[in-house]
Amino acid sequence: MLVVSNVVLVVSGVVLVVAGVVLVVSGVVLVVSGVVIVVSGAVLVVSGIVLVVLGVVLVVSGAVLVSSGVVLVASAVLVASSVVFVVSSVVLVVSSAVLLVSGVVLVVSGVVLV
Repeated sequence: MLVVSNVVLVVSGVVLVVAGVVLVVSGVVLVVSGVVIVVSGAVLVVSGIVLVVLGVVLVVSGAVLVSSGVVLVASAVLVASSVVFVVSSVVLVVSSAVLLVSGVVLVVSGVVLV
């Protein structure tokens, strides 16, 4: 009877040892899972920072594009004013030619009258 109780005690001890090993392995799995969750969170934070930086880059690029558009509009206004200047110069040349012709007509009329 003593042998049977000793065998039962040994078997119970082995079961307790196996249960302890299972608990230790479960704890290690939980720790590894926690580390994976922490690393995943860090990756998400870094991804968020990268997205914020990309957003800032896009905003700066948009501002550069807007300023380029303003420069283009200013250039268009400059071209339009240059066209107006050229047209006014042509008008001035034509009016000068008309005055010249009028002067020639007056000179010719004066010669004819003399």
